[in-house]
Amino acid sequence: MKKITALFLMFFVFINVSYAGIIYKLDVSIDTQNGSLKAAATIKSDRPEKIKVYTDGLDVTAVLYGKEKLPTDRGVYRVDLQPEKELTIIYSLKLQDYSSEDIITDEAVSLIGNWYPFLDKPAVYRLRAEVPDGFVMVSEAENWKIEKRDGKSVYSFDFPYPLEHVHLIGTKKWLVKEKIYKGIKVQAYFFERDKDLADRYIDATIRYIKDYESRIGDFPYRRFAVVENFFPTGYSMPTFTLIGERIIRFPFVLKSSLPHEILHQWFGCSVYVDYGSGNWAEGLTTYLSDYFYSQDKKMYRKNILLKYIAYGKNDYPLKDFKGKTDKKSEAIGYGKTMMVFYMLEDLIGSENFDKFLSLFYTDFKFKKASWEDIRTVVNHITGEDYTWFFEQWIKRKGIPDLKISVKDHSLKEDGFHIKLEIQQKTPYRLKIPVFVETYLGTEKKVVWISKKKNEIDIVVDNEPVSVYVDRDYQIFRNLEWEEINPVIYFTLAGKDAVVYSEDKMVYAPVSGYYREGVLKNPDQFSYSDVYNKNVVILGADNPVIRKIFGKELPSEYSYVEVFKNPFGERNVITVFNLKSTMQAKMVIGRIKHYGKYSKLRFDGFRITEKTTKNYQNGIYLGVRQKAEIVSEKGIKSFTDIVKDALNHRIIYIGEQHTMFSNHAMQLNIIKAVYKKYPDIAVGMEMFQRSKQPVIDRYLRGEIDEKTFLKETEYYKAWKYNYHLYRPIINFCKENGIPIIALNADRELVRKVSQKGIESLSKEEIKKLPEDMDFVNFRYIEYLKSIFAEHGKSVTKKKKFSSFLQSQIIWDETMAETASEYLKNNPDKKLIVLAGGGHIRFRYGIPSRVERRTGERGLTVLMDDQLKKGIADYIIYTAHLTGEKEKKIGVYVEDTGRGLKVEKVVKDSPAEKAGIKKGDLIVEFNGRKINDLVDLKIELFFAQGENEIVVKRKGKKVKMKIELE
Repeated sequence: MKKITALFLMFFVFINVSYAGIIYKLDVSIDTQNGSLKAAATIKSDRPEKIKVYTDGLDVTAVLYGKEKLPTDRGVYRVDLQPEKELTIIYSLKLQDYSSEDIITDEAVSLIGNWYPFLDKPAVYRLRAEVPDGFVMVSEAENWKIEKRDGKSVYSFDFPYPLEHVHLIGTKKWLVKEKIYKGIKVQAYFFERDKDLADRYIDATIRYIKDYESRIGDFPYRRFAVVENFFPTGYSMPTFTLIGERIIRFPFVLKSSLPHEILHQWFGCSVYVDYGSGNWAEGLTTYLSDYFYSQDKKMYRKNILLKYIAYGKNDYPLKDFKGKTDKKSEAIGYGKTMMVFYMLEDLIGSENFDKFLSLFYTDFKFKKASWEDIRTVVNHITGEDYTWFFEQWIKRKGIPDLKISVKDHSLKEDGFHIKLEIQQKTPYRLKIPVFVETYLGTEKKVVWISKKKNEIDIVVDNEPVSVYVDRDYQIFRNLEWEEINPVIYFTLAGKDAVVYSEDKMVYAPVSGYYREGVLKNPDQFSYSDVYNKNVVILGADNPVIRKIFGKELPSEYSYVEVFKNPFGERNVITVFNLKSTMQAKMVIGRIKHYGKYSKLRFDGFRITEKTTKNYQNGIYLGVRQKAEIVSEKGIKSFTDIVKDALNHRIIYIGEQHTMFSNHAMQLNIIKAVYKKYPDIAVGMEMFQRSKQPVIDRYLRGEIDEKTFLKETEYYKAWKYNYHLYRPIINFCKENGIPIIALNADRELVRKVSQKGIESLSKEEIKKLPEDMDFVNFRYIEYLKSIFAEHGKSVTKKKKFSSFLQSQIIWDETMAETASEYLKNNPDKKLIVLAGGGHIRFRYGIPSRVERRTGERGLTVLMDDQLKKGIADYIIYTAHLTGEKEKKIGVYVEDTGRGLKVEKVVKDSPAEKAGIKKGDLIVEFNGRKINDLVDLKIELFFAQGENEIVVKRKGKKVKMKIELE
């Protein structure tokens, strides 16, 4: 019998009904005046049984086996019990040790230890107890009778199920309340001062029973009592729980300890533990009660891991856990086992887990059950074989230790790819949650690993910034130092700490706790002494504090505070600042109940403040450097841009055309605005406005993507890698967002840039915007600098006036198109995507839209020069690798009836396929190739092995070509 903490209350079990053939009659007469009892124990069986009976500590006066008298001083009686014979032991017991939980006084009776001849096998007990009148008695029973006799009360307890132990508790001070729930007597035996709690405990008990019945099955017994005890303990026996008066008013008892004890009535007190294969019941009840009713389940799981890391060194497998004997066994048997059941439910699903609970209870009620039985039921329920799960978690000691790194990231057709490498020292098969932080929020992914080294490819929809692996502590695993909270678990676990004390008697109880460590005066401080050690500093005025913290710590109030040790990987520094020896004695005794906290503040003997320093949650991995965003008002965030964008009807995002990072950021902004204000359109410089009908047909799903690229003349008018823009176009298509073609016709702009507006025909002039501003001299000066950057080879061929005219036509056409859309769609916001040159200083598109509509708009540039007035925001992005255009490795001449091969690149797919100089490429994958645009479109969609047809000396030659 062991005292237990308020958080984890122990239970007493009775075992397999196959033992029901043994009947144990116990007649007890209790003398409260003398603190003694006299009793007769009679054991019989309806079948032969080999039994042992222990009488140590009892004053035995007679032992009879049938008619045979046995010696009274054996201590242990080994008997071959036969049906026709009974073993009878007459004994007495005087209880005078008031530090024991076995006491008899004129106010209380507590018999929960060595108070009767102990039988080594379960039996059905018939307990009859005579006590002074006025005593109210409790024992394992569904029914009992009370007879009055000569100023005595005789209790006869009836319980039809076998027990390992029987207990008897009583007092004159209880007030008993009772309610009936579905034929179950729900009772409260409370002292006078706590009677106001009775109804709350009864109502809570009924509520918990209802909850568990809905998940598991009917309550096992027809009675359950919450009994207030004299001692600061908590026990669970069949039909009642015994809770100490010192803790019964604490809120956590009602919220977590009480359901824990009630749940033991199912698991432990009716489904029995087969201790030979490990005690599963404490972890299961912890999971279904303490954890289930906790407010912050994530922190509960993290605290389980912290406690295990603190206390679980040199651990053992769960199959070897029998019961709690210390903090280490508690961390293993309660904590790790709880996490195993959490992971099991996560693995098989909540519906299957509830089915498991119900079937497990039904099949093993009043039987022993083992971990193997749990595995069998789980396999039966799911139809899957989870042997691997139980093998690694029940039979193996230790904890998974993960080392994770980001190896690469890139943008591909199906999204952003992140390549992770996950290594583990000992291979576990693990389901790992991965949380990817993006500009648009968090995306959760789940990956599986089973090897020592695992390469994982994660694909997310939005641009990633960072990754948190197991952010919510869903795996029982070792923690990175960055994740570990400096908490009192580590303070108490490290009894071999280095303790710095100025020999103040105030701290004697604290330094005494660390007698396994090294006690030093502050003047003996050495940095080498605190490397990889737990450190305890006694007193906020201790000189060692300034040597480590560089400053003084508060000294005006009492506290215990835990810090990370900067000189140790998993060590802490704890400062005790206390006012008296009595306070120190209280603190070192009480803080074991507050292991999850980093700081406790005291006012005398009362805790007035509890805080936890919660550091990083999950294993953090940087994927991409977050974009740096600036404005004339200083450093800004992505959220600032989106918030500002929502206050404008038109948003201009200037790009560097060939940078994947720019287009990823454009899509981030589009998605963020769309999420808040879905009524948007996207204007794109990349498409000629004469091709708007083609774009509309594609967005409606009337033509395929190949036709879209062909008929919009994408590869003629724009030519840049289509992978740069495809994610944006796909998002718009999937979400019904209009795409507005902004640009002037390519040939018209090209003609003007070469020979000026005067070279245009009347029909071409009709295509120009009606209003054009050629007199913005600041823009003209700006364009002159751009023109000069093109070099002498260009400036000799082109006149600046022609260049200027083409640029203004370009800008004015896009501005006119955007303005008309805004006027025709007054509820729409328009996001314009164009080269940065069209946005800078508002010279290009923005000022010309404002001239037409009055809408100033928001200007955003990317990876551009930092100059005053250049834009409202500038975003500097980190490099992003995207998909390259597929090439076969040939230089060609466009003949209009095929592509003539001028040169074949060495070791290229073309050379490997057998293509030669002079061949005429005429087909690719069954599609006719007339020009280079045709081949580019086919190559864009090609995968793996393809068929190419060339004409060679007038004959068609088919070849297989493998793309890289």
